[in-house]
Amino acid sequence: MIIADTNVVSEFMRDEPDPAVLSWAGSLGPSDLTICVVTVEEIERGIRRLPTGKRRRQLEQRWQRLVAAFREAILVYDVDAAEATTEVLASTEAAGRPMGLADAQVAGICMAGGHQLATRNVRDFEAVAELSVLNPFC
Repeated sequence: MIIADTNVVSEFMRDEPDPAVLSWAGSLGPSDLTICVVTVEEIERGIRRLPTGKRRRQLEQRWQRLVAAFREAILVYDVDAAEATTEVLASTEAAGRPMGLADAQVAGICMAGGHQLATRNVRDFEAVAELSVLNPFC
């Protein structure tokens, strides 16, 4: 299973998504890709920060379609993910590359479930040796 990071999900919501990302996602089977609860929070917070208007309504509609598509498969933050997140935070800090909590939680969810992470920000996750990362934008 591949977990799409927030920047990949955001790309799906653009007026004109990157063709490489669309091609990559189209090459996957229906049960090969999902999102996690951290992305749900980040996307919803981002949308709610926008002023009321047409753009916000469009993004809300696109987001609701995506959430509906992934709803049954959205991965949660549980005890195993919390323990993996603790390891990510400690190891990246010790390596001199501290990571923000949201990214560490995404990495922890991936690691706890043995999932791969799809992200544009590959460099942000380089210090997490146990994490398999791919960049669908390439």
